[in-house]
Amino acid sequence: MKSMKSYLGSVCLLGLLAILSGCVTEPSALTGESRSYGYTWQQELELGRTSDQGLIEQMGLYPDDALASYVTSVGESVLAQSSLRRADTPEIYRNLEFKFRVMDSPVVNAFALPGGYVYVTRGLLAHLQNEAQLAVVLGHEITHVAARHASQQALKQQWGQIGLVAGAVIGQTVTGNEQFADQFMGLGGSVFQMLTLKYGRDAERESDVYGVEYSAKAGYAIGESADFFNSLGRISAKAGQSLPSWQSSHPGAGEREGRIRQLAIEWGSKFSNPKVGEAEYLNQIDGLIVGENPRSGIVMRGKFYHPDMGFQFDLPSGWKAKNEASSVTLVDPTGRGILVFSGGKGATPEEAARNFVATSKMEPVRSGEVTIGERKGYAVESSVATSSGNMLVRNEFLNYGGEVYGFLSYSSVEEIEKYRLVFSNVSKSFGQIENSAIKEIEPTRLKVITATKADRFSNFLGKNFPYGMDENDLAIINQVELNATVEAGRKLKVVGN
Repeated sequence: MKSMKSYLGSVCLLGLLAILSGCVTEPSALTGESRSYGYTWQQELELGRTSDQGLIEQMGLYPDDALASYVTSVGESVLAQSSLRRADTPEIYRNLEFKFRVMDSPVVNAFALPGGYVYVTRGLLAHLQNEAQLAVVLGHEITHVAARHASQQALKQQWGQIGLVAGAVIGQTVTGNEQFADQFMGLGGSVFQMLTLKYGRDAERESDVYGVEYSAKAGYAIGESADFFNSLGRISAKAGQSLPSWQSSHPGAGEREGRIRQLAIEWGSKFSNPKVGEAEYLNQIDGLIVGENPRSGIVMRGKFYHPDMGFQFDLPSGWKAKNEASSVTLVDPTGRGILVFSGGKGATPEEAARNFVATSKMEPVRSGEVTIGERKGYAVESSVATSSGNMLVRNEFLNYGGEVYGFLSYSSVEEIEKYRLVFSNVSKSFGQIENSAIKEIEPTRLKVITATKADRFSNFLGKNFPYGMDENDLAIINQVELNATVEAGRKLKVVGN
């Protein structure tokens, strides 16, 4: 959670772009042959444009213009060799403008939206070792756009509308209860996260193959990417087979590593002196924030702190917390109670409440002024019918530092008495950060060093690691084994402030 100014306090970060799906026939950007899609090309362009803005609000862009420009330059060099830029490509595709964005998330992830929007997270950038690896990742995502895999998948599943929207704070990964999370998908004014399409493995293999081809033609040493796919497998193993986001619907890391090596052999015979670009790449990510950024919100000792905005509030014991650019979501262990903290749209708590009611299209059963801790506020409450029963939805708005914030709570009507006091205690605990150490806390950053002698990798590491990370994570980030010997002169990524 970075800044909540001008946030839609209604929990609706981006309205659903409902596009009725039919069967349309248009030429393929890859082959030029006619092919069936779930949406027209113009609908895909609008879908990407609209969803991009909501996604930026939800996740946030990483605040480094130089790094963003660098990623864009690599992406454009690969894009120039893609099917979208061939002279014989159907005209509707040739002038498509791409946007390459670096998202402020520690998760190892890369994805694309229809219409030319490609995203990589700072978490993924930390795990890459050179420019060639970045090129292959971007080539993979460019292919998803060029092949129109989202539209193909929509047709395959015969969807009536697409839910590619920003938001999904409430999801299975947070609540651990998919059925409960699904209740919110039909509510106007719900909180959504990115509803990522699960492409088939054939689509993922196609993106690998074309992504490698485009990168090779752009002059990159594509064989370098095999080490990155090996790192994805190591992340999975360390997490107990919980796949990183970018790999979740892809073929296995081992399969992909082997295929990349084979493709590198095939393409290597066609191009000489391919570019690795390690020095250029490491120079760009030197100083990159790694792990969670505490300035944007951190959970410590049973409280949520936001040092940049100066506030804190208590967390119920045992509840999970998910911090996003625009909101913080708290979920109880059973996934039956949810509390979302976010900014409100309005100059006063009452105005924010009225805007929330208007945008969420709920009929309040009660509303009025309330006292939240030591602050005056305004609350609105409603019972909302869902397929699984009636939900009690309550939003309490308060003013702090010239901004309006809201605590939005969800639970079933039958269980509200179980959660009402818990919800109330959280909102009442909201206040200014008093601990000066918390106010001054800084994020951990990658620091690129040069090994001055041959030694075990572990001997180059210090004792302090980002929250939730250890020395094994640093080994994976460097694409080496923890106890492997690194040669003198090798560039290494360590951590510091």
